Amino acid sequence: MPNATYDADADVLYVKLLDDGNVARQTFLDDLRIIDHSEDGSVVGIEFIDASGGVDLAEVPFAEQVEELIGHSGHSFKLLV
Repeated sequence: MPNATYDADADVLYVKLLDDGNVARQTFLDDLRIIDHSEDGSVVGIEFIDASGGVDLAEVPFAEQVEELIGHSGHSFKLLV
């Protein structure tokens, strides 16, 4: 099930978009945002580093779905667009 989880010790938010996707490669949007892709290129999930400083959704694939999953996670993050 797609969801968002937060590791407070590492200050990393991970938004999982595919349940059964194994990560085959990663794309770095910048130093704080990493997109995980499956073998076929589908987006498996997105990692936001230093999430407590804000989550930048600009250029993030499926940004609306990601924003919704973050909202349902129970955590409050400043969302940047």
